[in-house]
Amino acid sequence: MKAETTLSRIRALAPEHYAAEWDNSRVQIRGARDEIQKLAVALDPAPALMQDCLAWGADLVLTHHPLYFKPQAPTTPGQHLDVLRQFLCAGAWLYAAHTTLDCRPEGPAFWLGRELGLKDCAILEPCQRFPAREVFFQAPSRFTEREARPLLEAPGVHALSQSAAGEVRVVADEHAWPDVYEELKGIFANKPIECYVRRLETPAATVGFGQVGELPKAVSFEAFAKQLERALFSVQQPCALAASSQPNSLGSLGSSGLKGLSWSECGPTPELVRRVAYTTGSGASLIPAAFAAGADVFICGDVKHHAAMETPGLVLDVGHFILEEEMMRLFAKELQASLGREAEVRFFAGKSPFRYRALA
Repeated sequence: MKAETTLSRIRALAPEHYAAEWDNSRVQIRGARDEIQKLAVALDPAPALMQDCLAWGADLVLTHHPLYFKPQAPTTPGQHLDVLRQFLCAGAWLYAAHTTLDCRPEGPAFWLGRELGLKDCAILEPCQRFPAREVFFQAPSRFTEREARPLLEAPGVHALSQSAAGEVRVVADEHAWPDVYEELKGIFANKPIECYVRRLETPAATVGFGQVGELPKAVSFEAFAKQLERALFSVQQPCALAASSQPNSLGSLGSSGLKGLSWSECGPTPELVRRVAYTTGSGASLIPAAFAAGADVFICGDVKHHAAMETPGLVLDVGHFILEEEMMRLFAKELQASLGREAEVRFFAGKSPFRYRALA
């Protein structure tokens, strides 16, 4: 598969326009290879993990965390320079899907809500809205239902109609309109189409961080803790160690970097848990939003001392690594489904930077 085609498939699953302003979700290192036959997926661009990916023969490596947030000169010893050397010598590509993946509605970042069976979910911290576009134009000719049906079923298209006088009306998400326009040009044999475009307030696609939702029924906190433990423990079981010899088979190298399961708790413990909020990765900044949304408990990673002191409700810091490692494993499966037999996708399990010691 051509490199640009592979990148377009990745961007369809982690749209770059979802990225936060401060983020760097895009190509990190441009490779020299025009064809992508092997795509490796990992959480972090750590040199040892990147070496495993390249030794497997990856033409493109996709990580969640970027190699850098701001451009850096290759002059300072460290991970940035080490990874640059690895990829430039190999001629491979490096791509980061960071907040583009964190924000994708119903994407792999929201795996924990599905695992817990949360219903009536809402975004915890909306960050961007993408209002739809209503487009009118006088069609050069009428088009058939057979031609219109694929367009109407395309992602991001809300409505498509043609009046008796030949006027076509399309309602589509902003990001979907360019592709719809190209399809319409093909239907009308590239005849000129002059469009009137209106920005709508609704419908609008909203993206953001974290999620809050309802358990099927209220349970005691201890019962909920057991449910969460089962959900987290199930994702850190050892993965298949051997790389399959079959083409286009999704596998993984290594096993979870966790040797045990633990979390820290801060804030008052509720007697019952019904409404649950969570976010993958760091989440201390979302504590106020979680409890303003009525959550009984908030699950995240990387809670600091002062945030723990001030939380109005129970926060479970289960760790940054476990939440995002599972997200990337699931994203690798999505990528394999998208690329089909044209490229092989393999998930490379990472290693948590933390170790825990039990003391008397």
